[in-house]
Amino acid sequence: MPLDLWKTKPYEPSLRDGALYARGVDDNKGHLLLRIQAIEAHRAVLGDLPIRVRFLIEGEEESGSPNLARLLALEPILTDGDGALKEGGALDSAGRPQLSLGGKGILYCHFRVRTMSRDAHSGGATHYPNAAWRLTHAFATLMDEHGHVCIDGFYDDVRKPTKEEQAMLERMPFDGDATRAVVGIERFAFGRDDDQAKRASVFEPTCNICGIESGYNGRGSKTVIPCEATGKVDFRLVPDQDPEEIAKLLRAHLERNGFHDVEFSAEEGEHPYRGPADAPLVRAVAAVAEEAFGKPAVLIPSSGGTSPMWVVCNARRMPNVTLGMGHPGAGAHAPNEHILLENYWRALRATARLYSAFAAQA
Repeated sequence: MPLDLWKTKPYEPSLRDGALYARGVDDNKGHLLLRIQAIEAHRAVLGDLPIRVRFLIEGEEESGSPNLARLLALEPILTDGDGALKEGGALDSAGRPQLSLGGKGILYCHFRVRTMSRDAHSGGATHYPNAAWRLTHAFATLMDEHGHVCIDGFYDDVRKPTKEEQAMLERMPFDGDATRAVVGIERFAFGRDDDQAKRASVFEPTCNICGIESGYNGRGSKTVIPCEATGKVDFRLVPDQDPEEIAKLLRAHLERNGFHDVEFSAEEGEHPYRGPADAPLVRAVAAVAEEAFGKPAVLIPSSGGTSPMWVVCNARRMPNVTLGMGHPGAGAHAPNEHILLENYWRALRATARLYSAFAAQA
């Protein structure tokens, strides 16, 4: 994390202009505290909760929750329930609460290629193999310029959106100008217009290069042919893609295209999950969110991120939904991550109200 880009120390919360700045204050320590304080507020004002609430907290979500499935296999009662209020939650650029009903899965891969025993002088670039070129050529075969993943079989298991999910997408507001402004771009990638970008963000899988390292990148010049290159790629997956199957297809793709020397390891994999939209929990969350924020809630079939909801919810097809206070400029995972306290108090009110509203719906 680039500490020099933080205006204040990331692990010492700083309050200024109605916002609280700290690493994880939005994603997701702030949301965890919000849920705990909501129960405290309910007990203080309204008395005991009318429903039973179980907190399932694990600290490995950012690395793919590698041990959660084993824990739940040992203690299956931990996922007994009528619904899951999953981590996180946000508002859109117009202040409407966004209620996500699922998330994409992930396959995270580490790549390595070595072409020589040591770096060589770049005068030999006419005949010495360059590891950086080798890896980038391999990466270039994974996706075309239109954003279509070129791995044979990659899309075979993609579940087509239902009519209800398509209708949900049509009703989902999407502010293309605000979405572009957050990261300072004029156009979306792959030539996509606003409607295409909205649909892709919900229903399409991705192939993304997270980083590449090779050769000399220090100050000044050093004319070398790098002997080794490494890189990291993540695939965001949609129902019903399986990360293990995608890893097999990726290996076959590299072999088929002559990249036998390009090594890769699948370091992280999670299944995608999308819960039902017509569940009592979803209706209750929509009602309390609209009351607290004064604007209609927006149902989103799947968010672009990943959380371990498949291992928590899939066995019982349990509904899951977000309810929170993040906003488009919160900067989760970035310098100067923050929340707006006005949103926090509104989300706290909504969450405290949820327990009684859900009890009445169920």
